[in-house]
Amino acid sequence: MTEQLVSVADPTGESSAGLVADIANYLPTDQIWIELRKYETRQWIEVVSATVPDLWATAEAQAGDELLPGTTAFTIRGTRHREGVWEGEDVASQHEVAFTVFIVCAPTYPKCHLLRLSRLDDPLE
Repeated sequence: MTEQLVSVADPTGESSAGLVADIANYLPTDQIWIELRKYETRQWIEVVSATVPDLWATAEAQAGDELLPGTTAFTIRGTRHREGVWEGEDVASQHEVAFTVFIVCAPTYPKCHLLRLSRLDDPLE
């Protein structure tokens, strides 16, 4: 998963270290994945909405010329689903989640690139 997201990161590499750290905050460690395999755990997000946060205009104004043209943010809201097996029984849970992705697109680049992710459940509003 990390490799897939980093493959669409800002090609300058300027935000890459921060993006890798952001992703690490979302995903279990390798050791925890090994443990979760025992429980046949699957997890996915059902996206309900993707909107430009109201505060994005304020953030742009405060950043001035620091942002590349085409930089924007989308707050993603959805439901995180988990399924697995616990003590021989199928189990499942659902939790609402929200986060913000920061991207840069045209005119700076012909296709969009991922810059950063907010902390889970602490999106830009």
